[in-house]
Amino acid sequence: MSGQPGFDGLEVRALACAAGYRTLFAGLELRVPRARWMMLVGPNGSGKSTLLRAVAGLARPVAGEILWRGAVRRADSPEWRADCLYQGHASGWKDGLEARENLVLQAALDGLDQDSARIDAQLARVGLERQAPLPFVRLSAGQRRRLSLARLALSNRPLWLLDEPGTALDVAGLQTLAALLDEHLERGGLALVATHQPLPCAQPPLVLDLGEARS
Repeated sequence: MSGQPGFDGLEVRALACAAGYRTLFAGLELRVPRARWMMLVGPNGSGKSTLLRAVAGLARPVAGEILWRGAVRRADSPEWRADCLYQGHASGWKDGLEARENLVLQAALDGLDQDSARIDAQLARVGLERQAPLPFVRLSAGQRRRLSLARLALSNRPLWLLDEPGTALDVAGLQTLAALLDEHLERGGLALVATHQPLPCAQPPLVLDLGEARS
């Protein structure tokens, strides 16, 4: 099955995912064009994280297909890896490295220029300029989440897949997250965001309730 001709975005066709022997959802359809974002909602266990992992290529669906820019997505392709940024519950940061060192390393892994001034500017933007030289293990839960926001601020990847990015953030942190998402959309990016919290974004989201998508 091919994507709709000319459609520049993310499509999911007849997708089914399971956890063990339990089907989380089946026959799932979604379509998100560039410069839009979709909020995934639903109760715990409804499959929000699994859907994000399936789109990212980190989990294998039971059935269906995922299309990116009108072509079936190949999770092992360098093009897909260059286009997709996935942030899940596990941070992936190194406890023994400083906050700034972690961000420099992540920028390198993301294929970005590790420009010192830009790294420092994004750490300041998310409120971590004073914590930049601290080991990651000494950061609070909210500060750790802000480091993930700094990664988003540096990113130039068109597709963001974010799993509960607002967890442990205060009001100011949520506003920063919303601003980063708005800027991403203004650049023509798109995002799939699983969240229990409404985000104060300028653009209202498309909404998919995974609780209603169960078979």
